[in-house]
Amino acid sequence: MGSAGHFRLTIRDLPSIREVTWIPYRVPLPSSFTSAHEELATRSGVIIEIQTNTGSIGSGECAPLPEFSGGTLQDVLTCLPTLALQLRDQTLPAALKHLAQLHGTLPTTAICGVETAILDALGRHYRCSLATLLALPTLDEAPTTHALELASSQIRHTIAVNTVIGSQTLDAAVERARQAVAQGYSCIKLKVGPQLRQTIELIAAVRTTIGPTVHLRLDANEAWDFELARSILSACEQWAIQYVEQPLPRSDLAGMAALRQAVTIPIAADEVLSDLASARRVLEAEAATIFIIKPQLAGGLRQSQQMIREANARGVQCVITSTIEAGIGVASALHVAAATPQLTLECGLATLPMLADDLIQETLSIQHGHIQVPSTPGLGVHTDPAALTKWRFKEPPSGDN
Repeated sequence: MGSAGHFRLTIRDLPSIREVTWIPYRVPLPSSFTSAHEELATRSGVIIEIQTNTGSIGSGECAPLPEFSGGTLQDVLTCLPTLALQLRDQTLPAALKHLAQLHGTLPTTAICGVETAILDALGRHYRCSLATLLALPTLDEAPTTHALELASSQIRHTIAVNTVIGSQTLDAAVERARQAVAQGYSCIKLKVGPQLRQTIELIAAVRTTIGPTVHLRLDANEAWDFELARSILSACEQWAIQYVEQPLPRSDLAGMAALRQAVTIPIAADEVLSDLASARRVLEAEAATIFIIKPQLAGGLRQSQQMIREANARGVQCVITSTIEAGIGVASALHVAAATPQLTLECGLATLPMLADDLIQETLSIQHGHIQVPSTPGLGVHTDPAALTKWRFKEPPSGDN
């Protein structure tokens, strides 16, 4: 024991993992969501639960998006039995270390879900929020109460978020933009397609609708080639576009770097970011001025933080977004945003209303374009057993990734 106010637990006092269980889910989207990649009508994933020898439970979520990276749902389900055996009887910090050594060998979504569950259990043990854990300089040893108090004082309690307007008709997009402004959003992300004239008209109409002060960002989802991207973005420079996400195919880093020099609208990397190594390649190629980081696809919460730190050191801003996962996954991403001061742009986490059910008991409500970060121990949210029973399936449906 240290001095007053600096009590430290030893590693021997920390809980160990007794069992890892998981429940696959499939939740519909009441209104299908369309991007340049696909029309999304359902969202599938896995809820992870870790039980410790002290009786506490930590929850996590794996929500693959195969069109991006991170493996398929079947890839996740295939690796979980072996991973569960490897983690059994390890202390929570030891399990985190073991998991970190598996980057590159497991689906990134599996690492993210299991890491979140471990951190949730650890936060409940320390009686601090997951954001507080992520704000600590290290999790290799048990923190003092002073370290926890200092970390807690540094986190944010609300996160500004953007809303998303999917690919749709001009009239529908304008109406959705009008509603978003009325709801208090100060940032809108507009999905755009490969048609030159229609895309320019759509962007102009949305900017006219929302006025000059609301931030407007575009997402092309790799739908453009270089000449189309230069034509559209050059025409749109007058409309104060905050940035455009992944205008070119993820394989064309040289094209993205050239596009940065050809237009004034900032270029954001999204689909090309699949892990820390890919982020370093983008930085080396100077192919983007903004990173769109999805913890599910980046390989977890702490890997996302490392990507942010390295990007920030090279003058590249970052945005945390969801993969349209359920409440456990969105809550974990909120904690990353809360614990990472380098994040100053609106985050893409206002996606739970897109699902028929968020699978959690609490409500992560959006008020005037902001989400409050849960402050109770761990994630601060809990799975809803009735919802998991309703939306559970035993095996992935045929053709479902």
